[in-house]
Amino acid sequence: MVARTTFRSIVHYAVLAVLLFATIFPFYMTLINSWKHRMDIYKHFWGWPTNFYVDNYKTAADYLLPYMLNSFVVAIGIVLTVLILSSMAAFSFAAYDFPGKGALYVLVIMMMMIPGFLLLVPQFTLVKSMGLLNSYSGQILPPAAVGSAMGTMLIREFLAGLPAGLFESAQLDGASSWRIFGRIALPLAKPILSVVGILTAISGWNNYIWPLVIISDEKLKPVILVLGKISGTVEQGTGLQLAGYVFSSLPFLVLFLFATKPFISGLTSGAMKG
Repeated sequence: MVARTTFRSIVHYAVLAVLLFATIFPFYMTLINSWKHRMDIYKHFWGWPTNFYVDNYKTAADYLLPYMLNSFVVAIGIVLTVLILSSMAAFSFAAYDFPGKGALYVLVIMMMMIPGFLLLVPQFTLVKSMGLLNSYSGQILPPAAVGSAMGTMLIREFLAGLPAGLFESAQLDGASSWRIFGRIALPLAKPILSVVGILTAISGWNNYIWPLVIISDEKLKPVILVLGKISGTVEQGTGLQLAGYVFSSLPFLVLFLFATKPFISGLTSGAMKG
């Protein structure tokens, strides 16, 4: 019995090690080759750079910074919109009974089952009729509307797992709906709000198809649309594009370092309540 348990542990750790290697190794190769010039990549593709070619990152930063600012504006706008809409909707579903509540919640869940590409044409038609093509609002509102469905479900399930009668007792004490929402629901929902915010930020930053459809103005394009257009000297070659990939991923590396703890806390708290 002990031998069988030990064998299973070895297999589990071996599988985890393989998955870890498969995850980290591509990023490692991208990182080390981003510091090389063209000939160094050809001669020492698998090895450490013979000389660190800093010009790759200087050129990539000069080219990408304006577009990264666009991505920041869009991603932050999507996150704020999703958190505001989904938290208010989730609080309504969790705290109150009203006619059609169940059917309306089912409709919200059904929005998550619709493939995104099926919404491209109606969303484009709507955004065009509203005059939001080539604008930050056009890049923010449709993805935020789609993301609010998942946010509403996650936050509602979290709030529904709170002690029964918590909101009712606050109402009996004379607290208004907005006071209950702002002073009780939101502080208690911080773990799941962080999860929704992080997932939404990643989705908003990496959204490629929607900006490609509605943005033709070069000044408003997010960074993901221009990564393949970085051009430099012949000597820089592929190393310049790899430096651009690494540089554009820095915000999420920082987010990973600072948001891992609240993200895991939010997931585990939701699992415990479930």
